[in-house]
Order: sequence, then C-alpha cells, then structure tokens
Amino acid sequence: MAKTYEFEFDAPPEELFNETLSAVNALGFSILHNEDTATSVTFNTGPSMWSAAGQDMTVTAYPVSQSSSKLVVTGKTARRGGEAQYGSWGERGRIAKGLATRVRGTLNEAHTGPAPAGDPVESSAFVVELAILCELHRNGDITDDEFADSKQRLFTR
Repeated sequence: MAKTYEFEFDAPPEELFNETLSAVNALGFSILHNEDTATSVTFNTGPSMWSAAGQDMTVTAYPVSQSSSKLVVTGKTARRGGEAQYGSWGERGRIAKGLATRVRGTLNEAHTGPAPAGDPVESSAFVVELAILCELHRNGDITDDEFADSKQRLFTR
C-alpha cells in the first residue's frame, strides 16, 4: 500500500496549489494530468539513481480552515514499458518532503518578500535549496556523504 504524506500550510488551498505547480515545474518534473479538482495534479519525476522510470506522484491541496490548508502527496513507482520496476528505496518520501519544503520556502518568501539582491549566498533560491538539503539530511533521507556532496555543489555554484 502506498504511503501518504501530509503537510500543513498557512495558505488557502488555491495559493498552496499554485505554489506547488510552480515547484513541480521548477524541479523539472513532467505533469501527466490535472485531476478533476482545481487543486490536484499528477506528475512524473523522471529517472533517478533510485528508479529507472521515476515516480508518478499525485499532489492535492485540501482546505483546513479559511486561511490554512494541507498538501497531500501520494505516489507509486512509474512503469517502464509493461513492467513495474522495484527498489525505489524511499524515493517517494524524499520527493514529497523536498517538494513540501520548497513550497513552504516560496510561500514564506511570498509573505515576507524576497531576500535582498547581492551575494548569491543570501539569495532566496540558495536558501530554499539549502533548507531542502538540511531537511532531507535531518530526516535521514540522504546520507552524510550525499549531504556533504550536495552542499559542496550548492556552495560552489
């Protein structure tokens, strides 16, 4: 049975969904189709080192109150040809958590304003990417070595 990931946000569902769509596009994922509701979409992550055909993920924004909502993320391993692949080793969880972290960062930026221009280390994109890496590492979704390598690449851009 597929695991469901839920994340709460201080934003109405439409705003949360729009930021989620922006994050899906920014991450280079392929939208497969919009669901019946205006706040749900299914996308494919593409191949990775954990899965040859990637993950097919569905994201839906649900209202919790007038000013808050939750993002529900589910997924399954994509099929390549007629056969399912096996062994994604927690990839769906890493994708869900990384997507939620990115959306949270852009929503926070939308409410507080962008970081001042100047040094690239102070740029909001840098901060969002670093926050995603830190959360993935803290949750045990990436190893110490993967974290160090990714952080080094981020700092030397």
